[in-house]
Amino acid sequence: LISFSNGLANLGAAVGEIDTVDVSRGLRTSRYLSTPQPDGTTTVAPIVSFLLAGCGFGGSCLPKDVAALHAEGRRRGLPMAVLDAVLRVNAEQPNEVIRRLEKHFPSLAGVRVAVLGLAFRPDTDDVRESPAIPIVRALEARGARIRAYDPAAAENARKVFGDGLELAESLEKALDDCDAAVLVTRWAEFEALPELIARLNPGLLLVDGRRMLPKERIARYEGIGT
Repeated sequence: LISFSNGLANLGAAVGEIDTVDVSRGLRTSRYLSTPQPDGTTTVAPIVSFLLAGCGFGGSCLPKDVAALHAEGRRRGLPMAVLDAVLRVNAEQPNEVIRRLEKHFPSLAGVRVAVLGLAFRPDTDDVRESPAIPIVRALEARGARIRAYDPAAAENARKVFGDGLELAESLEKALDDCDAAVLVTRWAEFEALPELIARLNPGLLLVDGRRMLPKERIARYEGIGT
């Protein structure tokens, strides 16, 4: 479902004027995904979270389990075309973040980029298979000047990137004097970004890799599926 949603989000962006957030909001109205309650509210099925487009899934389970099933199918001579597509879409999705940066900068060499979130999901310090890893590597390869921030995963990120990656001590320090920021992990702390950017660095470009923030509240905004 995650890779399917990412594929649709990229298609909508290519067509133009189709925002994946609007599509997702429409999907939630389906009776298959939401249940009206006696008090007039609506309960949305938890599986809807897998329909949110983003910069890819990671962690110790999903990538490993999908890859294992795919490999077992190939070992037994089965094509496993759906799982093959899931893995290919997920591997490509971090590049959507880079493409959105490159829409605004002819070259990323010397561009100061804050990478916000290094864990594969919020409320963990686990960076295994995190989309932040290929995003940081791609920025490094293009000569960007990177500063990263994660409220929990800094120690584990240091094991992956070594001392070459600058780690900020706070969200505000991560944004200081940067040209662009990339939101990779849906930490609740990042909900304050519209106000922080407006106050500290209004010219900063935000690339929202999780479609977490209202695009109308940030002057220079790019997001997956826009």
